Amino acid sequence: METWGYAGILLLPVGLGLLFAGIRMREKANQEMDELYREVFIKEPLTGNFENVSFEPYEGFSEEMVEGFQLCPMGNEFDSEAYGKCSCKDVHVELSDVTIQDYARLAKKNNTTVFFKGRMVVLEFPEKIGTGETIFSKSFSHRALSPEEEQGKLLIENEEYDRDFDLYVSDPQDRSQRILPRLLEELGSLSERHRGTAAKLDGNKLILALDDGEGAAFYRKKKKEVSLDGELAKVQKDMDDIKAMIALVSRQEQSS
Repeated sequence: METWGYAGILLLPVGLGLLFAGIRMREKANQEMDELYREVFIKEPLTGNFENVSFEPYEGFSEEMVEGFQLCPMGNEFDSEAYGKCSCKDVHVELSDVTIQDYARLAKKNNTTVFFKGRMVVLEFPEKIGTGETIFSKSFSHRALSPEEEQGKLLIENEEYDRDFDLYVSDPQDRSQRILPRLLEELGSLSERHRGTAAKLDGNKLILALDDGEGAAFYRKKKKEVSLDGELAKVQKDMDDIKAMIALVSRQEQSS
């Protein structure tokens, strides 16, 4: 028995070494699959749909930049990755996965409130398109609105849109109002496929926030089976939505 005891002690480091090696191999495999997912489902669709594409899989928007969008409150935990930059004609495009949540320990229990988890997109146009008009789908739960902005809520005067969206404007007479009906139509299409949507017309930028409760990165999906054709179709629809937004704003600017 003593011999077996000594043998067990001697073999313990070997067993631990094999365990840690197995963990490292699994982590490496997950990382490789993560990188492959980002390449196939983010970088390649961007390259196939836009020009001047650059992609940084493990970089993203800064916390200060996202806070400046003024669409979602900022919690005490922030992450952004899968950053893409490209162009469509004369429009500059930036997009990234974003996670915003607030962690608190209350009564010996951990409580995490997820404010936003999805993709944010910035479309930068050559000309001014708005003065801070903001649109939230009713399902966009966590909103960054000051009391002054809340007072700027405006009825859209369309039964369907008023049922599905909340609109906040700073100047009801601004020319960007001509963009809003078409923009609401496109947001309606987005809302059918996302848990919550928000948009802001800010100077020469259109900022979109598409809340899904998950990001595009593989490690957030690795517990699910991913259909190649289904996932590629979903991603292509995302690319088509971005191009549709660019087209509708560009048409309105040309006609103004």
